[in-house]
Amino acid sequence: MMNDRFIWLEVKIEYREIRESGKGEELRWLVNRETILNTATGQRHTRSTLRHPGICVVVPFLDNDHIVLMHQYRYAANEVLWELPAGTLEGREENSRMIPTETPEQCAARELLEETGYETAQLEKVCECYAMPGSSDELIHLFFARDLTKHEQSLDIGEMIYEVRPFRLGEIELMITRREIRDAKTLVGLFYALSKAKDQR
Repeated sequence: MMNDRFIWLEVKIEYREIRESGKGEELRWLVNRETILNTATGQRHTRSTLRHPGICVVVPFLDNDHIVLMHQYRYAANEVLWELPAGTLEGREENSRMIPTETPEQCAARELLEETGYETAQLEKVCECYAMPGSSDELIHLFFARDLTKHEQSLDIGEMIYEVRPFRLGEIELMITRREIRDAKTLVGLFYALSKAKDQR
């Protein structure tokens, strides 16, 4: 929701991220050049902004003491990282913004199955948080998934996931301590999971 103190004067779409998928071409996000007026000061500010439909991150509990992680190559970082399954909500462009066309629950279940091969019968929404509020409206929806059934992976075009396997909670704590898990959204999900596990002990 926009703050009434600010007026959007100009929005120019500089780039549309379109990717090939099993469903054809998909619009993922926009990069805009946006100029706003601060009505309290009279100043104008121009920023590049990533307009995003949001993502879902899933903590898959194989049982009460094991969480499934993936070893995935990331182009921008040029590294293979241990991560939780996650993905972008399907969306459409409207008034220079990205509007989700599926629910976070639909996205979470779909991405978990596609990336890990696990289907969940129990999804619990844990929290929402902004990924990079200084430059993007990308909202992270975090879920716990339980009651998992193993099927086959169905990776999207360009996804490189080399390994999917469960780790004990104690192993995950050590991996975090040793800085072997460095993906921010994964750390958020694991911190919530480890905190909840400690509360239940």
